[in-house]
Amino acid sequence: MLANKYDADFKLNTVKLVLEEGKVASQVARDLGISQKTVYGWIAQYKNDPKHPFVGSGNLKPEAQATRDLERENRELREELENLKKSGAHLQQRPEVRYQFICDHRFDFSVQRMCKVLQVFRSGYYAWLKRPDSQRKQRRQKLTRRIHEIFLSSRRLYGSPKITQVLREEGTVVGQKMVAQIMRESGLKSRTVRKYKATTSSKHNHPVHENVLNQTFQAERPNQVWMSDITYVWTAEGWLYVASIMDLFTRKIVGWRADSRMTKELVISALEQAYQREKPDSGVLHHSDRGSQYASKEYQEKLREYKMIGSMSRKGNCYDNACIESFHSVIKRELIHLEKFKTRGRAKRQIWEYIERWYNRGRIHSSIGYKTPVQFQSMYERRQLKTAV
Repeated sequence: MLANKYDADFKLNTVKLVLEEGKVASQVARDLGISQKTVYGWIAQYKNDPKHPFVGSGNLKPEAQATRDLERENRELREELENLKKSGAHLQQRPEVRYQFICDHRFDFSVQRMCKVLQVFRSGYYAWLKRPDSQRKQRRQKLTRRIHEIFLSSRRLYGSPKITQVLREEGTVVGQKMVAQIMRESGLKSRTVRKYKATTSSKHNHPVHENVLNQTFQAERPNQVWMSDITYVWTAEGWLYVASIMDLFTRKIVGWRADSRMTKELVISALEQAYQREKPDSGVLHHSDRGSQYASKEYQEKLREYKMIGSMSRKGNCYDNACIESFHSVIKRELIHLEKFKTRGRAKRQIWEYIERWYNRGRIHSSIGYKTPVQFQSMYERRQLKTAV
């Protein structure tokens, strides 16, 4: 995504990830594929004028925000050590058990602090590290640690097939059965839940398009086919409706909006966001169900304005829009059904982080060669540049 495609909503949610959710700015920047300097600049603009943060430029220096982030990181470290102390009571076993715990978490906590909390000498820990182990045991330990890291970085969502693929991409020769066995032994189980399905109403008098797509779920380039749909999210304040648009080639969510009402304005807003972000050429095939929102006069006028070709699913056939409905099933399993949202605002914030930080930029997809949507699009663009040269 180019710099001029970052809208105010994207900037605001990025800033709130750091200031309100306590995320580390550098990690947020890496996850979203932008520079730390850019994130700090957005934070400065927000703090200069929280009500209208991205109208004009802020005056806060990045160095001041960097100091604030360092203080936050220190607070997080103190909290992590508190959690470590709580777990220490369960590790008062023979020293080897405690040494193994320290070894497994040496990238998460200070070895010195862990030795102090677990009441072992650092010299004893380092002596234990130097003891000879069989190569097979060492490889197993190294593989187990890496599986833990991949599993946690996936938000505890990946199962053995995807973790195996990540390991192979890194050059590790391993079978899925081995990965599955280590995950079982380590108690690593994907926390996804059963699929959920919700549809819009097609009971209206608006004209509808023919099913031009006709379940041809393949594309040759980005911005050739867009799939659209709406799903529901329950919060303590009531329903939140999420309209999404997916690029069929990259599987990237190019536009989405959420609101308390399922209106034509909601889907129009998602379409406008997608168009502003991607700026596609004319001729995009836009596919949706026959819901009144998509069939409305205003939405169809917007499609004509953007020179898009309309296509709609057949009545009562959920398979005609399977790709975008699959995305909504995934976000239900991996986020919505794992949380209890007190407010619509909280749900919207979590959905933003899931889509922009995880789904588009962090989550690998088997349908695109176990790449992330952003990676897959970048690979395509690099191939096009080489061909042009």
